[in-house]
Amino acid sequence: MTTMLRLDGHAGPHGADLLLRDDPALWSGLGVFETLRTYGRVPFRLDTHLARLRESARFCAIPWHDQVGEELRGLAAQMPGESRLNVLLTAGGHRIVRAEPLDLARAGAPVRVATRAWSPEPWLPGWVKHTSRAAWVQAARLAGVDEVVWVAPEGVWTEANRSNLVVVRDGVLCTPPEDGRILVGVTRACMLEAAREAGVPVSEAPVTVGPCDEMYLCSTLKELAPVVEVDGAPGPGAGPVGARVLAAFRAHAWGREG
Repeated sequence: MTTMLRLDGHAGPHGADLLLRDDPALWSGLGVFETLRTYGRVPFRLDTHLARLRESARFCAIPWHDQVGEELRGLAAQMPGESRLNVLLTAGGHRIVRAEPLDLARAGAPVRVATRAWSPEPWLPGWVKHTSRAAWVQAARLAGVDEVVWVAPEGVWTEANRSNLVVVRDGVLCTPPEDGRILVGVTRACMLEAAREAGVPVSEAPVTVGPCDEMYLCSTLKELAPVVEVDGAPGPGAGPVGARVLAAFRAHAWGREG
């Protein structure tokens, strides 16, 4: 099935000329977005994604659109199977909502990463899911890896350019805290809930750079993807703790009604 797209509620090219001509989202990268997926053709934790999108829009002074939730549900319902959903809000007041078939093979697929120094600026904190990501995309492309893992000045991992970071040390599932430097991942939160329900110890505290037993990137589309390479050397990859947490997460996700 082909990709389905709506611009300001209309199918096709309506308004595309206006978007290209005057929207700061294109000329300044001033936009906010969300990516989510369906389980059982139902958008996963849609209300949480919309709340995060609304907060990002508020911080960037981007107009809000009440129709977004309804449009996402409507597109998901029209898809024949599981779908990847995207919504983009621009500073020019436009919204783009898109649904496309979900690549199920992407979930849990191994990833290669490189580490780079990074500290978010206070005027654009890490919890804002904005579209100004050229530096992040270029960092991964030039490193020849799937994603870059950012290292803060004090020598701790914070997050990757499209994912949250999760490691296992001595049987404890560890992830950086919600201290304003990371995007508060929706799947990350559900993964931590699943870990606690499965009896796995969880630590939300600074994660120092160094050896670990297991290492993962966590995101909506990856779920929990093992890191098999770090800076050109073999990475810790997957292990029994991550497998246990992922199984609990998937049972929880597929059993939800919305």
